[in-house]
Amino acid sequence: MPATIIIPQSIGQIGNRLEQFSHLIALHEETGARIVNPSFSLYSEFFEGTYDDPLCRYPGVHSHSSAKGLQRLFYVILRSSMQARLLSIVPHSVWVDIHWTAGAYDLGNPQFRQFIREKKWIFLSGHWKHRHWSNYEAGIQATRDHFRLVPGLRTQVDRHMGPIKAQCEILVGLHVRQGDNFTDPVRRDAFTSEEHAQLARKIAALFPGRKVTFLICTNKPQPRALYEGLTVFDGPGDFILDMYSLSECDYIAGAGQSSFSGWASLMGQKPRYRFFDPHATVTLDDFQVCRGVED
Repeated sequence: MPATIIIPQSIGQIGNRLEQFSHLIALHEETGARIVNPSFSLYSEFFEGTYDDPLCRYPGVHSHSSAKGLQRLFYVILRSSMQARLLSIVPHSVWVDIHWTAGAYDLGNPQFRQFIREKKWIFLSGHWKHRHWSNYEAGIQATRDHFRLVPGLRTQVDRHMGPIKAQCEILVGLHVRQGDNFTDPVRRDAFTSEEHAQLARKIAALFPGRKVTFLICTNKPQPRALYEGLTVFDGPGDFILDMYSLSECDYIAGAGQSSFSGWASLMGQKPRYRFFDPHATVTLDDFQVCRGVED
């Protein structure tokens, strides 16, 4: 029987953790390795596949009741065991710990495949850049199914988006990320409110004679005067509702390195423009459906 892969460490925000989990799902779909991911417990209540599974597994095992307390307890125990270096003494196990500064770790490499065949438990820690590109696209539908919003959140998205979608021909979701991407020295997708508004005007010009509407999802309020002459609505304002509202748009644009808008494109199968250069000419060919979230 293939190994069970356990994630004892939470790193990054929701987009990073969804990205990591999606690659683990792709790995399961190819190898049968079971996934136990209590590090995802901070966001588990949002999704049909994880909200009631005490261990945040894939494939999920449902308890049909809230499992948040058990998820957090198991995570704390596991994280404490990792910090005490106890994971290294678990029988029939291997601990793969990749330093957070290292590049992506290929879960399909020969050594890791051998671990899956020969070990009972694999602990995977260090960073969240665990990747399984060789089977990723084949696992996209399984990922989309696992991370459907729970019905209550789905209803909130529908209520917000229904009236907006009813009054436009083309709906563009604009993700304005202003925060950590301004201070992170390795990022190259930090732009001003004015530059985002200019991007919106470039996109509107791609659809002459059509009514183009923008849904702005942002972590900082945007001056509405910058969008004078454009039809603009705000996103719901809650991060998970914003993410899945973006997935309902016809097109998505925003921070080029953001796994947030990348995930929205993946879940909605909607084309996304990755914003890296405020001076670039924008064409419809620049919008591509995300086939795997990248940083």
